[in-house]
Amino acid sequence: MKIQNLLVMFIVISVTGVGAFFSMALAADPENCLMCHKYPFIGRIGEDGLKRNYHVDEHLFLNSLHGKVECRGCHTYIKKFPHDPVTEPVNCANECHIKPPFAEKNFSHQKIIDVFNTSDHAKNADDSPLMKESKPDCKYCHLNPLYKKADEKNIDYDKTLDRCLNCHMKKGVTRAYLHMTHRLRHKTSRSSQEIVSLCARNCHGNAPLMEKLGVTGRNLEVVETYKESIHGKMTTLGSEKAADCISCHASSLIHDIYKKDNPKSSIHEDNLQATCRNCHAKINEHFVKIAVHPRIKVPHHPVLFVISNLMLRAILYGTVFGLMGLLFLETYRRKKDGIHMKLKAGSSWRIQDKGK
Repeated sequence: MKIQNLLVMFIVISVTGVGAFFSMALAADPENCLMCHKYPFIGRIGEDGLKRNYHVDEHLFLNSLHGKVECRGCHTYIKKFPHDPVTEPVNCANECHIKPPFAEKNFSHQKIIDVFNTSDHAKNADDSPLMKESKPDCKYCHLNPLYKKADEKNIDYDKTLDRCLNCHMKKGVTRAYLHMTHRLRHKTSRSSQEIVSLCARNCHGNAPLMEKLGVTGRNLEVVETYKESIHGKMTTLGSEKAADCISCHASSLIHDIYKKDNPKSSIHEDNLQATCRNCHAKINEHFVKIAVHPRIKVPHHPVLFVISNLMLRAILYGTVFGLMGLLFLETYRRKKDGIHMKLKAGSSWRIQDKGK
């Protein structure tokens, strides 16, 4: 009887597990695109001689930012299976089948794209071919990242929801709240170091390319001078609070990056105080005149060069070697007085027992 019960339990668990697996696969891929794209080496050689890899890892995709979006939610030009060779790029402005809480229409990135199209990164009709090729598109910065667990210690979900329900008593509030807290519990954004690397890797840190695009003067050294600044040094050391490229050059919209002479730019002289105030509480018109991208060289800023390269280094090395000198003198004095280091009952200086 016990064997029969165990057998029944095994069958139930197996059927449930298989059913859950297939339901998950069905939800992720209802049109069975993975029948072909599940193979790791699927791809082709393009006209430019480069290989395109079309492999999709189902597990990674399900745990990514777009894990609930069906394949044809982005690849809308595919009308039949197997499909014809792909000739159209993905349009990130397409509407998804997902409806955000309280929304009456499907989700779309159109608002973000409208902001991006007004920025200096957008491709314009009068841009040269090299300029159009060099400007980033959506996929240059966004790579459908995996969710990563974030620290939940600072998120008090119960108190937050209670405060929402003081005013909002609709059922939809709870659904919206669950959506927002889900995003709080999972982190997808890049670190400050990754943002700096992204901006510098193929564009702003590539001086020959910048020169071909007409960039001159100090703008060729923006990455180098940022890394020499206090913001850059803190970011290099792993700080997540120091300002990175996005912190200064964009607002909360992220995609509204303009040249500094554009009145809409966050680094325009009329907007600098508001931008700096995002991190620094007490600022004035003198604070914003501090060089954020300092060129610490004698011809440009001799005073800054002397302070940064001579005085600060002298203070640093003077402090380190001064402490080492004090340690040596203190050890010498104690030795002279007959006090020795004993590794007994803890490390401490003890008067040597002459009888032992």
